[in-house]
Amino acid sequence: MTVKVVKFGGSSFRRADCYRSVSTHIANRLATDADRVVVVVSAMYGVTESLKALAFSVNDLCNSRALDTVLTTGEIASVGLLEAALERHSIPASSLFGYSSGIQTSSDFNRAYIEDIDKAPLLSALQVSKVVIVAGAQGLDKSGRISMLGRNSSDLTAVLAADIVGSSSCEIYSDVCGIYTSDPHLVNEAKLVQDISYATVSRMGRCGAKVLHHGAVEYASTRGIVISCKSLVPEIVGTQVGSVGEVATVVINRSAKRVTFGSSCEQQVALALLSALNITWITVDGDVGHSIYLSHDVEFAVTKFAQRGIKPLDISTRILVTEINTGKQKAREFQDLDAAVSYARRVHAALHPEEPGLAATL
Repeated sequence: MTVKVVKFGGSSFRRADCYRSVSTHIANRLATDADRVVVVVSAMYGVTESLKALAFSVNDLCNSRALDTVLTTGEIASVGLLEAALERHSIPASSLFGYSSGIQTSSDFNRAYIEDIDKAPLLSALQVSKVVIVAGAQGLDKSGRISMLGRNSSDLTAVLAADIVGSSSCEIYSDVCGIYTSDPHLVNEAKLVQDISYATVSRMGRCGAKVLHHGAVEYASTRGIVISCKSLVPEIVGTQVGSVGEVATVVINRSAKRVTFGSSCEQQVALALLSALNITWITVDGDVGHSIYLSHDVEFAVTKFAQRGIKPLDISTRILVTEINTGKQKAREFQDLDAAVSYARRVHAALHPEEPGLAATL
């Protein structure tokens, strides 16, 4: 039995009719190269932020447990919408959510850790349905509360699903054709990469690139699962994330947080905590004082700072441009996007001199 694992993020669900397009793709896969399809879905585009705003409008100090309960409804709704779309093709589907998927987590709400995985729910669902839809980024803690694995962590759910069904690959769909050497919306010269290593993509994600969730990439690397990044445009091959492909990249992060501490001692305490939480911090060349930059799991880190009595002097949003090349990285801070993009384009041009006949594909 051939099982394909596919994941569709929020950018694939910008409008209601997008669920029809995805359902048509699934129907075509069943008719061509798959006996069964596991579909991992994210919330519809913009819904997570709307739900977050709604929760904080009720209580601006909304706790993590309540927030997870609210936010996970976005993926739950997305599951139902895709199931409804599949009904148009007369394809019945089974659905799994955080409380039924078998993903058991810690109680670190908003960014729960996976503690155990029960394979039975997904494998059983595949015995009775050709399509199983899984709500991404969700799990269940020991007390029976639904939890989130972190922002943009539906990728991780997809890799877990591939591991459960014994697949050596999974497919991640978005509104771009794959992974580029920089953000193609900002750097016109960015090139689509055909093969790129786990290590490079993980580093890009930890520096703030909206490519793949770093946890998904790191889990995939331990299981040898190749991640195929693509769009629904059939003639574009996309990007294969695997064990080979060292590529120089330039990451533009428009929402990096600069965290400034009152002393080197407090900074060191904070860094030890971040290290224990597996959160990467970035330093900027030439920066003086006691500052670090965070590009992923920022809200979770700030919450943990407060719980440990660490009180930064200032937390502010900055634009960070990070050059990643042969395992090394160099970052520079900007307050103006135009200046950041101009700098990123210069760095990119130095890393990737234009080759005749090779153009970026959008």
